[in-house]
Amino acid sequence: LMRKRKTANVGLVNELTAQLSFAKDANTIVFTPLCGLGPIDIITLNLTTGEYSAYDVKSKNYRKKGSFIHRGSTKEQKKLKVKIIYATI
Repeated sequence: LMRKRKTANVGLVNELTAQLSFAKDANTIVFTPLCGLGPIDIITLNLTTGEYSAYDVKSKNYRKKGSFIHRGSTKEQKKLKVKIIYATI
């Protein structure tokens, strides 16, 4: 149970860090899903261009031998053109 809580905390911190990074741009509005559910973690809207983007934030993880663990997009995320952000705190 403690390991799951730590993993969830790391994921939450990574999402908040990504949101903050996007929010530093005065021309960008950052949206998040209610209760954190769904295939998208962050949606950004550029007020100047009208362009919007959808993101899923993944925490960087490595195998014991040091190789990076790649987490691919789901079919739904591919259909919605969700970009994956790999973050680490």
